[in-house]
Amino acid sequence: MNDKVASLIGFAVKSGKIIYGLESLEEGKRKRYLIVCCHTLSERAKLSVKKVAQRDGVFIVETKARKLEDIVYKNNCKVIGISNKQMADAIINFITEDYSLIKSEEI
Repeated sequence: MNDKVASLIGFAVKSGKIIYGLESLEEGKRKRYLIVCCHTLSERAKLSVKKVAQRDGVFIVETKARKLEDIVYKNNCKVIGISNKQMADAIINFITEDYSLIKSEEI
């Protein structure tokens, strides 16, 4: 299985361009260009993620087939932010049926 999105997220992890966790995203200390969340995220947490995305005007990518913790190799990781614009744009361009893209205007 050739999953470009997972590969790009892996590159972001290795280069340190990831913001881990909902609390870190809500604090907004670092600029984020994309939010990636797991399909196993609770509805309450999804509402919080959507508020952050709307506030910052960024897209949300939700995994469908794989858990996010398996992509970033971090236990119980449900939400990450991508803090590199080029990587975020590349991830958006390679979205497949294994992911869903939610625009901030649709929230």
